[in-house]
Amino acid sequence: MKFTKNFEFSRRTLLRAAGSTLLVPTFIKQSFAQTATKLPSLCLMMQTNGTHQASFWPTGTTFDSDILHALITDPVVGPKTTLIKGVNLNKQGSPVGNGHDWGWNGLYSGVDNISKGAPFSGGPSLDQILIGKINFSTPFPNIHCGAVVAHYSLVNAGRASFSYSAAAQQVPVETDIYSLYTKVFGSVTTTTGTSPAAAAQAKAAAMLRLTQRKSVLDAVATDLTTLEARLGPAEAAKVDAHLTAVRQFETRLSNAMTPGGDGVQSAQCKSVQPSQTGVLTTAEASEANADPLNQLYMEFIANAMGCNMVGVITFQFGRGGDHYHYGWLNNPLMPADFHNDAAHKDTGSNANAANVMINVGQYHAGLMQKLGTKLAAFPAANAGTALDNSLVVWGNELATGPHGIQGYPIVFIGGAAGRLTKTGYMVDVGTQVHQRLGCTIENIMGIPSTGFGWVTNSGPFLGLSLAT
Repeated sequence: MKFTKNFEFSRRTLLRAAGSTLLVPTFIKQSFAQTATKLPSLCLMMQTNGTHQASFWPTGTTFDSDILHALITDPVVGPKTTLIKGVNLNKQGSPVGNGHDWGWNGLYSGVDNISKGAPFSGGPSLDQILIGKINFSTPFPNIHCGAVVAHYSLVNAGRASFSYSAAAQQVPVETDIYSLYTKVFGSVTTTTGTSPAAAAQAKAAAMLRLTQRKSVLDAVATDLTTLEARLGPAEAAKVDAHLTAVRQFETRLSNAMTPGGDGVQSAQCKSVQPSQTGVLTTAEASEANADPLNQLYMEFIANAMGCNMVGVITFQFGRGGDHYHYGWLNNPLMPADFHNDAAHKDTGSNANAANVMINVGQYHAGLMQKLGTKLAAFPAANAGTALDNSLVVWGNELATGPHGIQGYPIVFIGGAAGRLTKTGYMVDVGTQVHQRLGCTIENIMGIPSTGFGWVTNSGPFLGLSLAT
């Protein structure tokens, strides 16, 4: 569907059409909320175990690579993708742990690890810094979530979450996609600030709807029909795009459930059941659910950003240094332990390890492409799409599998609400300290910054075209 790019459509227009008699879901109201200065919707992502450098970065004059092919050749997402080459982890002292811990806790904090019985970040992470400095108008300033399903015990507590409110103070990662759906989209009004009992009741009601293949939108279907009739064709098309996205997400969630005897309490996620345990064993974890969960999370993230429900969303693919088996890739060269027998052995002379690393990188690039495509399907309140008005940062805890910390694979996806004046290229101006990542994003989010973390004068990335 093609939307008129220069048609102004605001929350005021929507509410005027709704009047005082129609019940309109919160995410629809938020979708078309506008502020005097539009901030990008921001997503910070963390992958584990590094990448195969030779196959990640484009070479020559062609903006393409073996790993990133699906992402940067996509006709819609590719032109909105920017690669930052040459980012090195800039340690300020002697951080505890190893390369996994340093990048996991340091990439988005700009500080070294400290020891509190385990390697923890020595300061707050960027997401928590931003919500402390920006008065987001979204219902949820921050959501920190992830797919935690690996057949592997947690190595140390510092690898459980990369989000920190302060030194050694982790923000717990939310791993229940159904609870997140309930919180953000599962009711006509938001469940922000509700008691645990009320939240549990809301989730039970949402689970029942899903098992019965019913949408939260069914409850207000008549009002939504009336609303769209009061809007012009272009405005109604924009509203319909958001409604359709949420309905489709609900459908995929319901397809992943098998109702039990009572329809609610016994309902089980057939293919997307994350582990909630602190220490995983083969019996407790369900790695077969990793891919379905990742796919659902990409859709959830796009919906949350596209509907303007969250200021900063953070997502982690597992936990620091995860030992995934990646069985769903069906690669005959995949070893029993990807972490030890592929990532750590990708030294440049092991063809099998390189093959596996490329395969895993391509998988993640495909997820990024799907996320970007879904963002592009959301029409913005005014010109463009959610992809134009968002910034997704795809980061990694390592540069290379053997604990390498030089050349972190950093990818920006989206137009950042015009804050990136040029996209669809690779920044390649030599070595840059990783503190420039946080400094760059602070400036993109409207916070004047000359440095980040422990390097107060790092400046933003050189070679990146930022609006002044």
